[in-house]
Amino acid sequence: MKGSLAAAALVLGLAGCGYSLVGTSKGWLPDDVKTVWVPAFGNDTPVVGLEQRLTTALLRELSARGRLKPAPSRDQADAVLLGRVTGYSVQPVRFDAQGRALEYQVLVTARITLTERKSEKVLFDDPAFLFRQPYNVPTSDSSYFNPETLAIDRMTQPFARSVVATILEGF
Repeated sequence: MKGSLAAAALVLGLAGCGYSLVGTSKGWLPDDVKTVWVPAFGNDTPVVGLEQRLTTALLRELSARGRLKPAPSRDQADAVLLGRVTGYSVQPVRFDAQGRALEYQVLVTARITLTERKSEKVLFDDPAFLFRQPYNVPTSDSSYFNPETLAIDRMTQPFARSVVATILEGF
C-alpha cells in the first residue's frame, strides 16, 4: 500500500513539473500562427553573403519542420521572423604538432524577433542569439582552401535548426 501511494505521488509530482518530450511542446507560438514570412536577414559583419546563406537555410528548415510554414509575402503570413547577424567569428581551437589548425570554432550572434503580423505582438525576441559549432579541418595537405568559407557552408543548416528549435520548442 505504501509503495502504491509513493508511486502515485511520484507520478503526480512529475506530471506537474513541466517536463515534456522534445517535439511535443507548443513552444512560443499561439495555435493560430501557422505561416511565417522571413525577409532576408540584415548583416552587421564583414562577411559578404552570410545573411543570404542563413536566411536560405532558415527557410529550408522551416519547410522541413512543418509546424510553421514559410509564406510567400508579409501579407500572407501569420507572423514575421526578422533576423540580423550581429557577430561572426572563426577561431582555431586545436592544432597539430606543426602548429596548423585542426579544428575551428564558429560563433554567430544574431538578433531574432518573431512578431504576430496582425497584432504586432512580439512572440519571441532574442537580441543576442548565440550559435557555436566546431569545424574540423580536412587533414589532406594537398587541399588548399579557405577554412572560413567551408565553415560557413557547414554551419548554416545547424544554425537554422537551432533557431527553429528554439522558437518551436520554447528552449
